[in-house]
Amino acid sequence: MTMPRDDAYLKAAADRSMIQDLLGRYAFAIDYETGDPSVWASLFTNDGRFEIPIMKVVVEGRAALTEFAAGLHRTIPGLHHVMTNSYVDIDGDTATGKCELNEFLLRPEAIYNNLQGWYEDEYQREGNRWRFRSRKVLFPRDSSRVTTGGVIGEYFKEYLVFCQQYRRG
Repeated sequence: MTMPRDDAYLKAAADRSMIQDLLGRYAFAIDYETGDPSVWASLFTNDGRFEIPIMKVVVEGRAALTEFAAGLHRTIPGLHHVMTNSYVDIDGDTATGKCELNEFLLRPEAIYNNLQGWYEDEYQREGNRWRFRSRKVLFPRDSSRVTTGGVIGEYFKEYLVFCQQYRRG
């Protein structure tokens, strides 16, 4: 079956491409822009929200997002995000999507695959750019044992303490 390539089709394809670009900028900003955590925060709308529901962590607004990224950089250096298997549903100037998440932790003795899960996102177009309105980090059942136990748990201990200030509920 051939899909018509009218203006709406091409616009949706461009929007998906720009959102895929946003995902790449997100990973590079949180993993490598450690000197300027506002780069990561700028990928969110002004009132953007980042959540880790299993930990009851909620971070809202650019100032808090910048502070959160700085805390992550300080407490878990060497963290690397890999996002795959994404999909996006466009609805005008908003969109929703999901992608798989794998995190790796680089340490002198090893590279650990420390986290597996997925993101659930809400996107907002602002001018010619897409930004996150909301990003939730979700995990399969029992995966929290990996980041809280053993060697990886030791590396994540300071981060987990840092996150307590963002807990709600």
